[in-house]
Amino acid sequence: MNNIIKLTIVISIIITTLFSCTNYDPANIEAPADLISTEQFTNMLLDVRLVEVVIRQEVTKNGGNGMDSITDYYYKYVFNKYDISQERFQSSLLYYTNEPELFNEINNSIVDSLNIMKEIVRNPKVKL
Repeated sequence: MNNIIKLTIVISIIITTLFSCTNYDPANIEAPADLISTEQFTNMLLDVRLVEVVIRQEVTKNGGNGMDSITDYYYKYVFNKYDISQERFQSSLLYYTNEPELFNEINNSIVDSLNIMKEIVRNPKVKL
């Protein structure tokens, strides 16, 4: 499975999880006053992507036990790292997902970053 498909799946899961308890009306999406900048949001989503890998490893290591607490722990780590509340992240995510061209640019940037990381790991002598 290529990185774009994996990222799309992860983003879909995140969106479903974060908005399962909210009133969602795509016709009334405006940029929130505290919108996370595109650059910071991209960095956050990259961290979320990396955290998802760690969560899968932790859950597998624990035989599927404690998934909720493991997930909460790592997502809180990301929110704390950027000093952003879950609510602010959710409102920004809602805005960006309703701007398909912009969200596609964000996803492409994340894929590029992941590919660079992969190349560095595969060949540490390469200077990127």
